[in-house]
Amino acid sequence: MTTFPASDILLEAEAFDDYGGWILDSQLEMEMGSPYLLAHGNGRPVADATMTVSIPLPDRGEYKVWVRHKDWVPSYYPGRFKVILDDITLDTEFGANDLDWSWQLGGTVELPPGDVKLTLHDLTSFCGRCDALFLTLDDTPPPEPVGPMQEAARAWRRRFRSLPCEPVLGGMFDVIVVGGGLVGACAAVTAARLGERVALVQDRPYLGGNASVEIGLSPRGVRGPLIDELVQRTPEGDLYAMQLLDADPNASVVLDHTVYNTVTSNRTIVSIDARHARSERETRFSAPLYIDCSGKCILGLLSGAETLFGRESQAEYRESLAPRRGDNMHHGNTVFFRTGMADTPVPFPAVPWATEVAKDYSNVGGQLIVPGFENGPSWDSARQGKGS
Repeated sequence: MTTFPASDILLEAEAFDDYGGWILDSQLEMEMGSPYLLAHGNGRPVADATMTVSIPLPDRGEYKVWVRHKDWVPSYYPGRFKVILDDITLDTEFGANDLDWSWQLGGTVELPPGDVKLTLHDLTSFCGRCDALFLTLDDTPPPEPVGPMQEAARAWRRRFRSLPCEPVLGGMFDVIVVGGGLVGACAAVTAARLGERVALVQDRPYLGGNASVEIGLSPRGVRGPLIDELVQRTPEGDLYAMQLLDADPNASVVLDHTVYNTVTSNRTIVSIDARHARSERETRFSAPLYIDCSGKCILGLLSGAETLFGRESQAEYRESLAPRRGDNMHHGNTVFFRTGMADTPVPFPAVPWATEVAKDYSNVGGQLIVPGFENGPSWDSARQGKGS
């Protein structure tokens, strides 16, 4: 339960008491400003997400209800949802305003002091997205947490969540590894076994990246003994890497934290700041050595370092497995799915918006033959420096 001392009330979707069938997506926080809840039901609307809010007001109030959401396929609106306050359902269908991430005024509702149940109700099952709700008695719209207003919007959100203006200190380590995929897990285990105090900062709730329990795509190709050790799985499907690090007194695993800032001195990183996906509490970690295993060179990009894109030639670093000539080859963005036989025919849900989303990437066979060239990362700053 969340209690607010003032008439204006900010409700972050990631702070809901019960996600129901919605899931927390924190992967795009740097691009859109915050983690958010995602209704991904593959044709079947997901269970409601709920939160209880305590409104300590002496009188009833006519609240304007703002909702920050995304219409991810304008004019088709596959990700629609409703907002319900106690037994009052707002008329507005969110996810259908033809805009990217934005605040939308959904209506007004009279709320008495006391406990109010807030509900996100999925209508379509195809990736409705909700970032936050703002209840206010005046006419001032909430600020957008991206672009030139990003820092001001961050400060605004911190104030409503009673968070400190500066990151709290998270400790001093010998080594900090950013990114908890297989490469990051290997780096952290190795550092700990060498006697170094290591912190592994990961933006997801699990370790392993594509090999994690969230996706389950185990590594293929040449594998060494450390990889073989880490990719063993628990009965729940999680990688054994987490158990190894938990059992090592030299290792600290920091899950659900996105690195958003680096502090530098004389062209050297002296500390990093990371934000927790659910509480948005910010923590500063320090070390003399940093290993970037984020998969998107986040430490280099935040620090203004020279970055590489693609594959270097054999001559550059004398790597025998590198191509003779450098290129822009990169792992692409992959849609991973599974199929299974059913006892009876299964209807396929209507997805009239699918071709609009697919555009020129509808030829799956082409991507299987030549992966990576046309659907790699698009962050322009990652293409600077050598190899671009």
